[in-house]
Amino acid sequence: MDQVEEIYALGRKLAEVGSYEEAVPFLKEAADQGHGKAQYNLAVFYHSSMGVEKSYKTAYYYFQLAALQGHMRAHYMLGCYLAFGLLGYTSEEEAVDYFRTASNGGVADAQYDLGVMLLAGKGVEKSEEEAVHYFKLAAEQGLADAQYNLGLCYRYGFGVVPSDQTALYYLELAAMQNHAKAVEAASSITGQSAALR
Repeated sequence: MDQVEEIYALGRKLAEVGSYEEAVPFLKEAADQGHGKAQYNLAVFYHSSMGVEKSYKTAYYYFQLAALQGHMRAHYMLGCYLAFGLLGYTSEEEAVDYFRTASNGGVADAQYDLGVMLLAGKGVEKSEEEAVHYFKLAAEQGLADAQYNLGLCYRYGFGVVPSDQTALYYLELAAMQNHAKAVEAASSITGQSAALR
């Protein structure tokens, strides 16, 4: 293990036991020497006010550094900052680019958010079919919100041929994770089918 990796490992261990303030100098030292995971973790600290004063600006800076090193969750977080205006402004087109990169890197949250933007046509040309594709990717990773949205897509025919059976399948997957809206939507389908018998 090289020296930078050792410094990062020490910071990580301190963070894992909740000693965030003590972890910060080690993460910062490793981050300043170009360690991608340290940059990402330090960004999370600033984003969530863990051992440091909350600063979205500083968090964004470290997320950018980590993203340049190919850290996929950093790409996702940059997309969130730009989509949801955490820096005081939005740039939906840039957010879509970051979400797309993170989605291709397998980040379920990014796949879900990209699906939402595609479904609404925010920052990108509207495409229900492409939205469904990304919801499926996230749903396969067990993300309840994606399973719920996919259920609604099948229920109402957004980008797919409507199918109550497939809708119910995805809604029940989300319901098993205590997704309240999915529970409600699934029971509305089962209630209707019972009434039709």
